[in-house]
Amino acid sequence: MSNFYLLYGPDKSFLQHELDKLLSKLKIKDIIRYHMATSSILDVVEDASTIGLFSSNKVIILEDCYFLSANKTIDDLEVLERYVKKYNPNNYCILLAYTEKIDTRKKIYKLLNENGKIIELKKVDQEYLKKYIEDILKQKNYQMEDINYFLDKTGSSLSNIQNELDKLMMYRLESKKIVREDIDKITMLSVEDEIFSLSDAIIAKDVSKSLKLLEEFLNKGYDEIQMIMLLASQFRFLFQVKRLQNKNKSEGEIAKILEVNPYRVKFTTKKLYTYSEDMLLEYIQKLAKMDHDIKLGIMDKKLALELFVIENHY
Repeated sequence: MSNFYLLYGPDKSFLQHELDKLLSKLKIKDIIRYHMATSSILDVVEDASTIGLFSSNKVIILEDCYFLSANKTIDDLEVLERYVKKYNPNNYCILLAYTEKIDTRKKIYKLLNENGKIIELKKVDQEYLKKYIEDILKQKNYQMEDINYFLDKTGSSLSNIQNELDKLMMYRLESKKIVREDIDKITMLSVEDEIFSLSDAIIAKDVSKSLKLLEEFLNKGYDEIQMIMLLASQFRFLFQVKRLQNKNKSEGEIAKILEVNPYRVKFTTKKLYTYSEDMLLEYIQKLAKMDHDIKLGIMDKKLALELFVIENHY
C-alpha cells in the first residue's frame, strides 16, 4: 500500500465510497480528519510525522484539498511538499479534492504522483451504480426485482442510493425480496426527477399538478429564486437533449457530449418526442425575463412563478 493517496472528482458521495473501500484495505483504526478550509498544514504534517497514541500506524485524511485547483493555494504548502519527499512510513495520508479538475502543474501534485497514488473519480455511470447496488444486496442477502427502475427513482447520488436502499431493506427485513411496488411505495424521487415532473406538468399545461409540485418544493425549503434556476436549468437540459436528438445522436452519444449519466438521458427521452426546440427555448426566455423582473422589483417572486405556471396553460 502507498503512503499517499489523492482522490479527486466532483461527486462527494462517490469519493466517500472509495475512501471507505481504501480504509477497509488499510485496516487501521487510528483515523484523524482535517478539513483544509479551517485546518493548518503545519498541524497536519506534525500529526503525520508522529507515532499514534493507540497504535504504531495512523491514517490522516485531508478533506476538501481546494489548494490543488488552479489559482488556489494554502499557507505553508511547502511544508507538506517537504513531508511528501521525506515522510513517516508508519502513517498514511489521504487527500480528498471535490473537484473535476486539479492543477497537474503544481509541485504538490507532481510529488504526490511520484510518491503516492492518484485516483481520478469521474462521474459514475449506470453500470457502476448497478454493480454497487448488487454488491450491497448480495452482502445483505437481499434480492431486488428491478435495479434499473430503482435507479430511475433515486438518481445517481451514492448517498441518496444508500439511504433509499437502507429504507427498502428495512421495509423487507423478513422476506428480503424487494419488488417494484416496494420501490414505488418507499423510495423518494431525486430532485432531478421531481424537477422533471414539474417541467413535464408545465409543458402538459396541467396547472393543478404544476402548482401542487411547486408548493411541495417550496415546503421543502426551496425559495422562488432557486425554483427559477432549477426550472431554467432543466429546460436548458431538455433543449440540449432535443437538439442533439434531432441531429440523430444516440442516447450514449448525448450523455457523453453533455457529460451526464446515461440514465438521465434515457429517462428524459421517454417524453421528449412531445417537445419542440422552439417550445423549450420559449420557456427558457420566459424564465430569464421573470428572473430579471424579480431582481428589478417589478414582480413579486411567488406571484411571478405562479403566473408562469398559469399563463402557460393558455
